[in-house]
Amino acid sequence: MKMHAVLGGLLMAAASLVCQAEVNLAAPGRSEADLKRDETSKPQQMLALMNIKPGAVVFDLLGGGGYFTELLSQAVGPNGKVYLHNNKAYMPYVGKELEARLAGNRLKNVVRYDKEVDDLGLAENSVDAVFFVMGYHDMYHVSENWKIDPAQLMAQIRKALKPNGLMLVVDHNANPGTGIQSGQELHRIEAAYVKNELAKFGFELVTASDALQNPQDDHSLSVFDPAIRYHTDRFVFVVRNNKAATK
Repeated sequence: MKMHAVLGGLLMAAASLVCQAEVNLAAPGRSEADLKRDETSKPQQMLALMNIKPGAVVFDLLGGGGYFTELLSQAVGPNGKVYLHNNKAYMPYVGKELEARLAGNRLKNVVRYDKEVDDLGLAENSVDAVFFVMGYHDMYHVSENWKIDPAQLMAQIRKALKPNGLMLVVDHNANPGTGIQSGQELHRIEAAYVKNELAKFGFELVTASDALQNPQDDHSLSVFDPAIRYHTDRFVFVVRNNKAATK
């Protein structure tokens, strides 16, 4: 039994190394801003958790300016596809970055996917993996032109994601016991709450990573506060779509 466990661990490590080798952070065309963000987002570690394979179809949910999309474009290769999703309300914040990243069709396997979250229009079992990075708390933020039904959105994702397909969830952590209370003002959400809710939505936890934890963040500041921005304490979950395959 111990030998099987050791071999299993070696195989998982090997898969992670292969994934990391396929993503070159020094690839030509990556912006200075992206290179700076690499220091705190640790993208190779995040991609290794997902083991994205060439030819995969990945959905970058509320992907903003496309930081992870560009790296996923490398990972899936010319035969794969990445959907970079945003809704209309995101455009004032990410539009310029989005246009610059996709200018001249430089990421040929990336599809800009501007859709409202209540009608993503994704075909059933059409997606191999989902990245949901720094957006989970936004399902509980309400402002002008911004209100999301979490259960309805996650139901769409489950339908589109293939059976046993993986979703990466990364977000700014909040204090224990606070649930969604920090989502409105601080743009944070409690890790334990997210973990439990994902299970209710039909996702099974595969692994959690402490790679983005920061014990110096006491969770009292908005994630946009200069004192903590880009250095927040973040949780990382990889969950599996626990649904039966359709015949």
